[in-house]
Amino acid sequence: MEFKIGCTGWSYQGWSGTFYPKNLKSSEWLKYYSQIFDITEINSTFYRIPAQEIVRRWNADTPRHFRFSAKFPSIITHEKRLERVNSEVFSFLSSLAPIQEKISALVLQLPPSLSFDEAKPRLEEIFDVLPDNFVYPIEGRHESWFSENAITFLKQNNHCLVWNDIEGITNSMPITSNYLYIRLIGNRTIPDSDFGKIMINRKEQIKNWTKKLENISNVPLAMVMANNHYEGFGPATANSLRMNLGMRELIWEEKKQKTLGSF
Repeated sequence: MEFKIGCTGWSYQGWSGTFYPKNLKSSEWLKYYSQIFDITEINSTFYRIPAQEIVRRWNADTPRHFRFSAKFPSIITHEKRLERVNSEVFSFLSSLAPIQEKISALVLQLPPSLSFDEAKPRLEEIFDVLPDNFVYPIEGRHESWFSENAITFLKQNNHCLVWNDIEGITNSMPITSNYLYIRLIGNRTIPDSDFGKIMINRKEQIKNWTKKLENISNVPLAMVMANNHYEGFGPATANSLRMNLGMRELIWEEKKQKTLGSF
């Protein structure tokens, strides 16, 4: 299995001086991030459809091999609950045109109140107009998404049901497609002001994820995104999972400085 492991976003003040060099301008953060990691999930698209000027900058700041995933805007998934959203879907897709060749997945994170039965006919309409260029993981948070009917539907259509580690969600982690999309989210107990350092030790959970992934033999690709709320520092969480999976440790400038200072 190929693993693509990154973070849910890159623009966090708490990473300045812990992941990013302290004197690095925020406008240079993505360029720096993409020299360390090869994938990120764009979290900001959940809150607003980005201007093409911004997306063109994302493209210019990242190498050709770099990959993005992006969350569908909340106006589609949460405000309109997938109903009569063709206009917003087209606007979203158009906004991402400058990075089209770098997009691996577009994530439909659904509200906990949206059941499978309610969402199914609306998803079928949306998938009729979505291009085949990307995959579209579905993060269903209502318990009905883990029912036999939902899993059968997802398998029949090769739709990935997102595996997540998030407080309040009991995810049975069924394999419903020929790839996996995993979100290590945690809970909201870690304030933004503490991002940039490990605040909650989840080594055992990460070991459990490693065992789970190593026991899967019939899926060629897993995309894993680490959130700051999981342990406090997304890059460190992603790195920890990488090393548990036998991948090389990623070294960033601030880690080098800390290592040198310890002698």
